[in-house]
Amino acid sequence: MASAQDKTAVELAVFREFAEKARLSIDDTSIEKRGGESEPDILCKIIGEGPVSFELVEICDSTLAATIAHLRSGGVATGSTSDPSIEIIRRKLHKKYKTDLPIELLCYTNGRVVTTDDGILAAIRPWFDAIDGPFRRAWLLGEKDTYEVWRAS
Repeated sequence: MASAQDKTAVELAVFREFAEKARLSIDDTSIEKRGGESEPDILCKIIGEGPVSFELVEICDSTLAATIAHLRSGGVATGSTSDPSIEIIRRKLHKKYKTDLPIELLCYTNGRVVTTDDGILAAIRPWFDAIDGPFRRAWLLGEKDTYEVWRAS
């Protein structure tokens, strides 16, 4: 299990990569990792818009993650994988956050899911319209590209 410091470093790196690839006009000096209970993960300022918070979630198959860890320790690969996207998104859409700022959801892959970007997008898009969640927009930082998944109308 990664330490809180490791998780912070990963989330800040993921967010900076996303901001660059999505070409969002984010004031780089404003990017701040939040750590309070039920707070979104990142707070930043979008130039011309103001403060926005981002919740980050890795699309990660726990079985695949365990297999990778097992392989790194000298073990042999066994088991099967599945697409965890829908369950991960459903949990996020039902979560309550402590902030008065707009919240955007940044989903990212980090090599621990076998589902393609197109497969993830097809699986998660319908859920944003089906459940009235806390987000105004959702993104996917996938293996191939960065995608705007959904935007509140």
